[in-house]
Amino acid sequence: MKNKALHIINVVAAVLLLASCKPQVPSQYIQPDDMEDLIYDYHIAQGIAAQQQDGNSDYNRRLTFELVLKEHGITQAEFDSSLVYYYTRADRFQEIYKNVQSRLNAEAEKYGAVVNEV
Repeated sequence: MKNKALHIINVVAAVLLLASCKPQVPSQYIQPDDMEDLIYDYHIAQGIAAQQQDGNSDYNRRLTFELVLKEHGITQAEFDSSLVYYYTRADRFQEIYKNVQSRLNAEAEKYGAVVNEV
């Protein structure tokens, strides 16, 4: 009986250990969920800016990006350093962009667009 209880404790400890081994993003970088939200908002804002036909497209794109950063409480430096972090971890960045693409597709479909999944 004691051996069975000890075995169960060891299995539970192993499961907890494996669950805690999931690589974490260091706190100085934008966390994955926040980065996903920021990139999603960025793409929406860039789409809106691209629709403006006033001859200031570069200015409009830059302004909308700054507004997205401000909305998320992120500085350009924080975004840049986080972007470098995710560029060096392509699997994480790919997962973020896969989620962003799904959200953008869902939003487009909501407004009647035909979306081709890649």
